[in-house]
Amino acid sequence: MRTAAATGFLLALLLSVQGSEAQIPTDAVAPLFASHEPLRLRIEADFHGLAGDRGEDEEERDGRLIVVEEDGSETAYPLEVRTRGRFRLKRKTCSFPPLRLDVPRSRMEGSVFEGQDKLKLVTHCRDGDEFQQNVFQEYLIYRFYNLLTPRSLQVRLAFITYADPASDDAPLERFGFLIESEEAIAGRLSGAVLDPEEEPGGMVHPARTRGEDTGRIALFQYLIGNTDFSLYYGHNAVLLELDGHRVVPVPYDFDFSGLVDARYASPAPEVGTRNVRQRVYRGICRPDIDYPALYQRFLDHREEMAALVLQEPLLAAEERREMLDYLDEFWAVLRDPDEARKRIQEACRPI
Repeated sequence: MRTAAATGFLLALLLSVQGSEAQIPTDAVAPLFASHEPLRLRIEADFHGLAGDRGEDEEERDGRLIVVEEDGSETAYPLEVRTRGRFRLKRKTCSFPPLRLDVPRSRMEGSVFEGQDKLKLVTHCRDGDEFQQNVFQEYLIYRFYNLLTPRSLQVRLAFITYADPASDDAPLERFGFLIESEEAIAGRLSGAVLDPEEEPGGMVHPARTRGEDTGRIALFQYLIGNTDFSLYYGHNAVLLELDGHRVVPVPYDFDFSGLVDARYASPAPEVGTRNVRQRVYRGICRPDIDYPALYQRFLDHREEMAALVLQEPLLAAEERREMLDYLDEFWAVLRDPDEARKRIQEACRPI
């Protein structure tokens, strides 16, 4: 379990890096995601009750969201909070559940949460350095995908104090990160969220997607060593309908990837591997994928991805080294045409 001194060190490190990162230049990004500087937040709610809310349709509980500014001043807002998710929601998986924050949009004008409504919060799962590091690793994966395309979910790291006003327990301090909502990314990209269950066969037909989009996602999932997704059934992917017909999947939930290597993660049963560190390409065979161009697109961002890992001050040295080594294995495949053809192009799945 992290000691108070260690938590204090993390907070000091957070304060030391605030203001050191450039603003995000992407147009139409909401204030919450217009910077990579970690936020400081305090969430007050019935956390004893939330710890027992392990169903998928639990009710929201009243609380308060307090935003701590750089000068130490605080602004409080009403909040409704509930548990969310499936696998990480199970008590045997995570002692601290993932959360969804529902802020009053009409009262957030002028704040960093302006325009927000329902936000997913990725939490630390369990006590201990290992699980805190998993948060940073998954956060960086979202940042990797941001480099490849604006059709990606924005994220914001936060140092959060969890306090239960009705409890005598000391507040809990941990890092987590907020994820752009499905509705927000749909609005940002002038699209609409598509429910695959309302489509024929309960899935999006591959003809409604482009090889450029599905190839990029499949190769990205191979980069991070993730098999826990489905682009056409919408498993761990937001399906956005653009231009009235074209569907662009946007991936999320990367904790089952080899790059994170969470203690509870396991590969998809159908891939036949023993652990999540073994990469398996899960892309669909499509004639409209230009593989050389796709590989080059990733290689063009190699140094930027490495820089994110190297420059993240909250990442421990061991996790930093393991992430870079795992990424290097991927770059070695892309640089070898024979290996790339065998492991990726010839490993694709027929439609």
